[in-house]
Amino acid sequence: MIPDTLFTTLYSFSVAIYWHRLLANLLLIASFFVAPLVTAQTNSNDALVEIRFTQQQGLLTQEIIQLLDRQHYQHRELDDQFASDVFFRYLKLLDPQHIYFSKADLAPFNYLNRELDDLLVKGDLVPMAQLYNLLQQRRLAFIDFNLTALSKLEPMFNFELLEDISTSPFNDPRLSNLAAIKDNWRKQLKNVFINGQLDNETVDEIKQRLKKRYTSMRKRVLQVQLKDAYQAVSNSITTVTDPHTTYLSPRNVEDFNIDMSLSLEGIGAVLQRDDDYTKVVRLVVGGPADKAGDLQASDYIVGVAQDGEAIQEILGWRLDDVVDQIRGPKGTLINLQIIPGGDLQQTKKTIQIRRNKVTLDDQAAKKSVIEIETEQGIRKIGVITLPTFYMDFAAAQSGDTNYRSTTRDVYDLLQELKGESINGIVIDLRNNGGGSLREANQLTGLFIETGTTVQVRYADGVIQKQMDRNPLLAYNGPMVVLINRYSASASEIFAAAMQDYKRALIVGSQTYGKGTVQTFGDLSSGQIKFTQAKFYRVSGASTQHKGVVPDVVLPSLDDPTKVGESTQDHALKWDQVKAIDHKTYFAFEHIIPRLQAQQDLRNQRSADWQYTLAIAEHERDRPKQLSLHLGQRQQYWQEQQDWYLTHINELRLGHQLAPVTDIEDHDFDYDDAQKDPYILAGAKVIGDWIDMAH
Repeated sequence: MIPDTLFTTLYSFSVAIYWHRLLANLLLIASFFVAPLVTAQTNSNDALVEIRFTQQQGLLTQEIIQLLDRQHYQHRELDDQFASDVFFRYLKLLDPQHIYFSKADLAPFNYLNRELDDLLVKGDLVPMAQLYNLLQQRRLAFIDFNLTALSKLEPMFNFELLEDISTSPFNDPRLSNLAAIKDNWRKQLKNVFINGQLDNETVDEIKQRLKKRYTSMRKRVLQVQLKDAYQAVSNSITTVTDPHTTYLSPRNVEDFNIDMSLSLEGIGAVLQRDDDYTKVVRLVVGGPADKAGDLQASDYIVGVAQDGEAIQEILGWRLDDVVDQIRGPKGTLINLQIIPGGDLQQTKKTIQIRRNKVTLDDQAAKKSVIEIETEQGIRKIGVITLPTFYMDFAAAQSGDTNYRSTTRDVYDLLQELKGESINGIVIDLRNNGGGSLREANQLTGLFIETGTTVQVRYADGVIQKQMDRNPLLAYNGPMVVLINRYSASASEIFAAAMQDYKRALIVGSQTYGKGTVQTFGDLSSGQIKFTQAKFYRVSGASTQHKGVVPDVVLPSLDDPTKVGESTQDHALKWDQVKAIDHKTYFAFEHIIPRLQAQQDLRNQRSADWQYTLAIAEHERDRPKQLSLHLGQRQQYWQEQQDWYLTHINELRLGHQLAPVTDIEDHDFDYDDAQKDPYILAGAKVIGDWIDMAH
């Protein structure tokens, strides 16, 4: 029997970390990694507080290492490689953009690449504190550098100078010394000025905004909480075992264990720190932000204001302070200033969201019916949109026989659709980050007679099988499962089972590749969420790393080199176990090349797909350097605006809409399933399948 923890470990998915209780975590924001520069009690001496980790934190470090050694799925030797990985991870958490530490700064700490494992086993955190203190000093120097530059009366920059700045400093080698670091600070400030001018701000307006920003940041650097400094240390240890293993401080646990009552109200977004920025990791499906449609995953939130108040810049804020600002009572309005896509070259914009609770109805499966034209006539295709794999555990445990769940709701929708004489069904799992393993198992059972749905292997090699023992087939006709890069965990289990049983065609783009199970272990202070098992398909292949590869591929805006398990440091490897004998339902493998060819032809004729392909290629070709010559930058900016406007108008022309003269004027609604190109593609694949079978 698989332990109950397995049914509660797949509740939420994000790019960075997977939280185990989505329904319990339909809050507005979950804190993943708390940034090292944090708020605490005010330091009245206007001087940095020196970090000194306590003996208790040293003992807690030993606890974490021992728990991981005994219980984590993948055992790691405490050797030089472990030391090097933890040291690298710690530096990445403290200085991800390579703007504070130079090679010369880190030279005295290079011994940690060999010796950090021995120090951690003894609970010795002294060098970790020294690095943290150096970071504090350097961040204060960075802020004062900018404030000093902003206070000067003479012209600040030579905008005619031909020089560049990197668009991905996290991939660049660290700079050699402090002089090079300071020159980079100068370039960054110059870049901010250029962005402001591109946004039609005057020099004085830019100066005033930046003075306010850096003054606020300085106050926060002078305020520090020891527990948050320790968060960086602990997570540098946990995440080198795998990216989904993390330490939860008592505050994190409190946020994490919100009751099923969903009493916490907000906007429905999961955030994390990205250097000085607050980044949107994902939106809770059906939540206020998701419904509003203006906030997207990967956006930066840089300012917050309660309704009727002025925007307050939040650069450099600790994450839980941002959370406290965004949380609020149901029905109230919150204004957010965002940078779309986290692209610092993009113009900031302000959006408004009305706070609300997220209810089970918002997460529930929904149906629609669309019509497509095929060579043999009109086909009616049912569409079931499934945002998550949910189950009302509280109602089920209280004895309510009418409790809501994914499988129950989908079963009812299938009966309604069959009553409408549909020719096929599309199950839409795009952006479905998972949920209840139990529901993934039972939903699979609606479409197969009996058999194994997924295999679960533990660290000791024991393999347990989730089974469908109910021979009931709720629907036995043609079916497509629609997936994308954000389909993860339980979604991958269902899609993989449908593919292995040849029960449905899988259409879309490769899924995330999250094939691991997490559970929780108690510590003397807080908890640790760690990986205890891996999933395997009935074919024996793991869903870890590789995910599910579609039978028919659709164009995607998601770059698989930037999103997915394969992009995560220390992700567990793909492997396989013994396959399970299983029945297959359709023999469509011989027509898959023809189905792909048909879809490729439609892609060439479709304004939607041509727009998608153009945008994806354009994003891949973004320059690695940006000019800091104002004239060149203005020209580049205008070229970008013109490029997007041209392609938006080509898209609008394809939909018989009037052209626009400003990108901001474009608004196209894909909420209607009959207009959604991905749903239409899935439906047309079914139409082709039916036509080819006759």
